[in-house]
Amino acid sequence: MIVNIIQGWPVKRSASQQGFTLVEVMIVVAILGVLAAIAYPNYQRYVIKSKRTDMMSELHNVAAEIQSRKLIQGSYSNALTTGLGGDFPKQGNALYTISFTPNPLTSEWSIIATPKAGSQMASDGTLSLNYQNNKCRGSVCGTGNNWND
Repeated sequence: MIVNIIQGWPVKRSASQQGFTLVEVMIVVAILGVLAAIAYPNYQRYVIKSKRTDMMSELHNVAAEIQSRKLIQGSYSNALTTGLGGDFPKQGNALYTISFTPNPLTSEWSIIATPKAGSQMASDGTLSLNYQNNKCRGSVCGTGNNWND
């Protein structure tokens, strides 16, 4: 049953007509677009933060291994760092390169994780951990979670 369309009255649908109008579909697409525009950057920040946390955890593991090897060997030397440096993560795309200072290694060591150029972490800053458990991300240092802001 159609009511006078010329006068601007709406068309009544019969019981057999079902579906969405183009306008309704466009509104849903617009809403989804806005939600995606908000959610995606937040997701990217979360991914970067979790990868940074993984790297700091690995730095703590390396530090514990250095101290363990030092207790066994009895002194500090570059032999303590054998097999601990290089790229991280070991599987998949490498995001950081781990190095040690000073060279040769002394009791005042630091472990430095430098982001690989062209990786997702390239603009995140260098991470470091030293013998006093001071963690740094770029120029922000401390013993708490300063590096993870």
